[in-house]
Amino acid sequence: MVKKIKNNCTKVLKRSALFLCMILLLVNCKSKYDDCTEQDYADCITEKPETGRIKVLLTINSENRFIPVNVYEGDFENGKLLRSDTITMRTFHYDLTPEKDYSFTATYKEGNSTIMAIDGGRITISRYRMCELRCYDLNAPEIDLRLR
Repeated sequence: MVKKIKNNCTKVLKRSALFLCMILLLVNCKSKYDDCTEQDYADCITEKPETGRIKVLLTINSENRFIPVNVYEGDFENGKLLRSDTITMRTFHYDLTPEKDYSFTATYKEGNSTIMAIDGGRITISRYRMCELRCYDLNAPEIDLRLR
């Protein structure tokens, strides 16, 4: 009889300890911001973004004033061609769908030679909590297609 009471007490203590640990975990879970009374919510994007902006860097010089640029979903060799543009600026932006891999090519002339610059990246979305809000951040790569 004593052994049975001892086993029951042990079970109750284990359950109580587990319950207490769960409560402590929930109470100690904090958002990215500890003080929610004076929080600036301006940086919080509350809706999951449908597009992200990728910055493309190009070389513009006397021999290359108009740069043909191709954008592919996936690998440039066997991916889907999304866009072909002729760019006249050193910096250009593309708005693309996040969570996909993209490849970019730029074609330059150097004397009688043709040089192709290739780079790629992926726009990712991260999620975090800001007090009572769920916020999203976009992390977009910088595509460097400049001549060296």
